[in-house]
Amino acid sequence: MLPDRTVRFDVMCYGTISLDNIIRVPYLPSPKRDTQVIREHYQPGGEAVNVGVALAAWGGEVALIGNVIGEDEYGKQLITALHKHPGVDLRYVSRIPNLRTPFRRVLVTPDGERSVIGFWFDETPKVPLTVDVIKRARVLSVDVYGKDERNRAACLARDSSRPVVAADVIWPEHPMLPCSNIVVNSLDYVLEHFPAIDVREHMRTLHRVSNATVITTLGSDGSIGIGSDGAFIESAAFPVAVIDTSLAGEVYKAGIIHGFLRSWPLDRMMRFANAAAALKCSRELLYPPVSLSDVERMIS
Repeated sequence: MLPDRTVRFDVMCYGTISLDNIIRVPYLPSPKRDTQVIREHYQPGGEAVNVGVALAAWGGEVALIGNVIGEDEYGKQLITALHKHPGVDLRYVSRIPNLRTPFRRVLVTPDGERSVIGFWFDETPKVPLTVDVIKRARVLSVDVYGKDERNRAACLARDSSRPVVAADVIWPEHPMLPCSNIVVNSLDYVLEHFPAIDVREHMRTLHRVSNATVITTLGSDGSIGIGSDGAFIESAAFPVAVIDTSLAGEVYKAGIIHGFLRSWPLDRMMRFANAAAALKCSRELLYPPVSLSDVERMIS
């Protein structure tokens, strides 16, 4: 292997690295009604992992960095699974003994919706991003689901002249917003925090504060974006039979990054991302990842 100083990655995915237990149930349990498991499986999880694995499947060279994981059974299972994706570099994934690897149980109902229970995320140490590390990548992918380490990573990338693609930065005053070149938000997340807001005006505000390209995913209605010229672009969804909406947002974001790395115009980036997310929703699992040939076939 070449020395670290010569390595160059397409994307540095900074954020959550965890193991997911996906559990299929006919309905969610309640205090008065138990539920029964239809089937279950384990897979790598976390926003950084899910975005990185999708990009690697499309030919990208990706490095993961974020929270520390343990040397427990969950950690071993996670690393073993990630080693099956040669485009995902694990050299910055830190492991220490006597630490519980972050873990999620994800209940998925037949309508494709999910409910998540997280374990040990807040107490898990984070690996800080450094100038030396971020300069080995062309782009930083990051989200807001952490503490100050995510904000510091985004602003360090900006100061190092590395573009930042962020997820779910929906607050105009958020410190990550002015450090981002592209922001990908979901309509559901926006409306959860701002129920009565006009989505286009909200996007216009985020764009005015940051001058970033702002994209909002609309589920079955596709997505809408506002680019550097301040004009809105609408991109229609691809109709599919929905089996599981889990991780569609991460696959969409990976699609945007894939197009950004190729200097595509915004409408082409969004169309590719819509197709990739639709294909994910049409299948039960993320693994194996949606293939580039399948996405290209859908948009052709």
